[in-house]
Amino acid sequence: MDDSPQRARLRIAKLIVILIVTWLFLGGVSSIVVMGGSSFIPSADWTSETRLPRIILGLLSTAFLVWAAWKGGKRARRNELNLALSGAACLGYLTGSNILFIWPILLPLFAGHQVGLPFTVVKAIDLGGAKCPSRVVFEQMPFLHQFCRDREKVRLSLSSGERVVAVGWGTQYGLYAHELRAADVRGPR
Repeated sequence: MDDSPQRARLRIAKLIVILIVTWLFLGGVSSIVVMGGSSFIPSADWTSETRLPRIILGLLSTAFLVWAAWKGGKRARRNELNLALSGAACLGYLTGSNILFIWPILLPLFAGHQVGLPFTVVKAIDLGGAKCPSRVVFEQMPFLHQFCRDREKVRLSLSSGERVVAVGWGTQYGLYAHELRAADVRGPR
């Protein structure tokens, strides 16, 4: 009989660990896809509708990971603890705030079709980097998100404030874009 409260606590602890690992995995996957140079672009509507929940989830995730780093690093030297706390804060915010993008990222795999979504250009950059030599940054996109796969001719003609249509495989929540078109040219809907 003494074992049942202990077993219940053990089950709850296992459930919490499973939820945390799942949270970090889904947040990590969505962070990598959204900011890792993939062709996925969440829709402007989705990013604006989920802005406040993404901030709240990012802050909650940050608080949890900083707490976990603090508890786990009590015996560490001060500079190691500071590094762990800083890393936990950054990782926590990125995974927490980007976890809501897992739905638009996965939905096109099951229910996607050819779609065109409108965006407003913030800037078109030619950095010459190996991974993303020419970037197009859109309004209302998450931190560090940009579109890399575009023809130089189109990118060079873009200016700040210009409306474009990203065309690719996706849904109303986001798409895996393969090209940009001027907004007056209608893409598939």
